[in-house]
Parts: sequence; C-alpha cells; structure tokens
Amino acid sequence: MSRKKRQTVTLLVLCLVLIAAGVGYYVLIRHQAAQEKAEKAKESAKELFQLSSDDINKVEYQGEKSSLTFDKDGTTWKLSSDKNYPVNQDRITDMIDETTGVAATKTVTTSCDDLTQYNLDKPDLTVTVTDTSGQKTTIYVGMESVSGGGRYAYCGGDEKKVYLISTSLYSSFDYSLGDLMTVPDIPSVQADEIRYLKVEKQKGKNFEAEYDEKDSPYKDIYGWSIKQPYTQPVAGDKDGLQNLFGSYTNIGFNAGVSYKKDTALEKKYGLDQPQYTVTFRTAKKNVTLYIGKENNDKSSYYVKMKGKDGIYLMEASSVSKMITINPLDCVYQRLYAGEQEKLNQVEFSYQGKKYTFDVSKTKKKSETEYTYTVTSDGKKVDADKFTTAYGVISYLAPGGNIDPKASVKGNEPVAQFTFHEDKKDTKMIVYPYDGQNFYRVSVNGVMQFTVDKNAVDKVLKQFVSLK
Repeated sequence: MSRKKRQTVTLLVLCLVLIAAGVGYYVLIRHQAAQEKAEKAKESAKELFQLSSDDINKVEYQGEKSSLTFDKDGTTWKLSSDKNYPVNQDRITDMIDETTGVAATKTVTTSCDDLTQYNLDKPDLTVTVTDTSGQKTTIYVGMESVSGGGRYAYCGGDEKKVYLISTSLYSSFDYSLGDLMTVPDIPSVQADEIRYLKVEKQKGKNFEAEYDEKDSPYKDIYGWSIKQPYTQPVAGDKDGLQNLFGSYTNIGFNAGVSYKKDTALEKKYGLDQPQYTVTFRTAKKNVTLYIGKENNDKSSYYVKMKGKDGIYLMEASSVSKMITINPLDCVYQRLYAGEQEKLNQVEFSYQGKKYTFDVSKTKKKSETEYTYTVTSDGKKVDADKFTTAYGVISYLAPGGNIDPKASVKGNEPVAQFTFHEDKKDTKMIVYPYDGQNFYRVSVNGVMQFTVDKNAVDKVLKQFVSLK
C-alpha cells in the first residue's frame, strides 16, 4: 500500500472514531436529561393526603359502576350493607393504598371558578376515607386530560385548586360489587389428568368421552371411548382429546353475582335450565359447571358450580372453548387398528367372490422386522403388494359422520373384510352411502362414519389383483 493510501485509510478510521464518540456523547446527554426530567417530575409531585393506609378504617366511593362503603373490622374489610359478603381483601387494600398514596403530578390551577370544564361538578369518582380518629378526607376525580397524563381532581372542599393525578386511582375503583367478591376456585386440572368429560347442551348434540383401561371396548387402542354424540361408542384419539382437554385447564370465574343461594337470580340468568352442563373428572377431582345466559355485553356467562350456592361470571371465550367441540377431531383416526405383526389371515368378499389370504412371518436375524409370506388358495402372492394394500385398509381414517337424514344409495354390502389376528378378529363391512364420494363403514357392528369412496375402490382392486 502506498504512503498516500495509508494516510487516507488512517484519516477515514479517525473520522469514524470521532463520529462514534459524538453519537455516544449525544446518547449519554439525552439519557441524563431524561433522568433529570423524571427526577424533577417526581420531586414536584405533591402528596394530596397525609394519611397512612394502616390508619384508615372506612372507605366510601361513588363510581360509574357502583356506590359502596366498606368498614374495617380488626384486620378484615367488610361490606357495610352485608357483613357476610365475601370481600376480596387484596382489592380493597389496593384501593386504600392508591388513595392514601395519591399525588398531584401537576397543579392545573389554584383559582378554578368553573368545575364543569374538568367534569368535577359531577365527578366520575368520589372517594372518602375515614381514619381511626374519625377524620374524613375526600378526593373528587373528574375527566381524563385531553393531552393525557392523568385525570383532573381536587381534594376536600378546596374546589379552587385543581390538580392532575395519575389515572391509576380511578382504575383502582373501577369495580362493580361483583368484581369485589372473592370467588371460589375451580379445581385445577392438567389435560393428561382428565379421565371423563361430558358436555350436555340444551340445543345441539351432547359430547361424552370416558377412559377405562380395563373395561373399555377400545382398551387395546388408548382406552378412550367416545359415547356421545354417537349411537354406539367409538374409539377416542388420545392426541385429539388432549387438545380438547386443554380448554379445561386454568379456567376460573372473573367476578361474582351472588354468593348465596338465590332462586330468583338463578331463573333470571338461565341457571334453572342451563344452556350447558359441563362435567369433567380426574382420579381425585369431580367438577360440574352449570352455564346459563350471557351477560348484557356478551363478555361473560352466568355460571354455577355444583356444591356452591353462588352465581358467578366466566369469560365467554373460556366457555366457548369448553363447549365448542368437533367430535370427529376426538375420534381415533383409524377405523380398523390392525397390526400386521399379529395378522394371521384376511378373508375378503367383493363382487360375489371370496378371497382368503394366509399370512406367516419370520423375524429377520438381528432385526426387529419380519419377512412375510402370503398365500391364497395355497399359492404364494406378492407379499409386498399385500402389505401395501393391507396398510391402506388398516390406516383408513373416518371421512365424516353419517348423516341420518342422507339419502342412502342401497344397503347391500360393497365389500367385506375379516381380519384374524393373534388374539382378536375384526370384521369391516363397506356399504353404499351417497353413490359418489363416500361409503359407510361398519367395524365390528359399529357404523358411524363415512370413508373416501375413491380410496376404498383403489384398495379393493389391489386385493383383487393380488397374485
């Protein structure tokens, strides 16, 4: 590199270093300025109450959602009009702390002669706290500042001094009585703990699934039986059910309506004849929820829990997840759950002819796989082609639910399979359905689903052509 080029590179590097230093200095100055501004704002904030939360024994407030009074009994806050009301102690404590800690972030005016411009003639919130000496202190909270940054307020009877305070005070009192109720916990469950689920609907089809590893007709699959909406139990799919059960974990009530038995309210909110009754069980827990009407803004449903007298609200989104079920998503996705390793014989009838395929197997040395030998009428057939055809029929998935109102194109069987395995026999019969896209399939006498007609026609031809 020439001397001139070295000088140019050196100059360029020095320029970049200076630029970086300048940017760093600028960022540092801005950061310090922001910190100083925040500290000055904090220093200029004026505490409006000289009170300690521990000294308060009564709080009254009038807000947009309710007008309530609470008294302190020892260390417990109670609703003045109903001493047995299950008050949410944490929320009341937060409300008191927010009130006694309120500070003015800005003095708007010290000579106000028109409260209407701040909505303080008819405050959005009025809070009065009484301390142990009987002294009352009131704060009036008006509209939110157009420019943001808080709400207008004044204290006591000094209407001339209007301040700007944080919106957090208003938010802390933005509760109805039901929001301040301590609601019962719904027993917490994990998806893999659930062993039974039933969703009963006033309108529409019910859903019911049960796990029984000993007596289920499908204990050799997953042990799950889907009992409703089907007329005969069908095998349940573990993964599909686990996905559904996820809707029943971490559910809870978001507010209360009544903590005691109230027949009139139950009728008013549709709990005397629930829209939905949801029951789910684990080995140790049994939960039943009665779900009535939606509230006015459709954000929640009125709900009762078996064993509890009260009426509570549950978010509509949670309810929707629990009751919106596509049964087909929960059905085992194989109509015949065959295992070729256990297969001994396949009997097959199609178009007036009967076929028998005998299967034998030998394990490959040092391997877990088998070599299959397939014969029909004493003659060997192509084992690979048989395995391919058998794989299709044994993984045949439900295509849809049979519509009881559908116009069925005949009831004579299209084809019939009998699979003989080591410890069980499975009979699969294919029936006509719509004549175009689907067949009906019966497996061991259970006929609930349709299957793709083209897929079945192809596999039937594969079995016929085996040589």
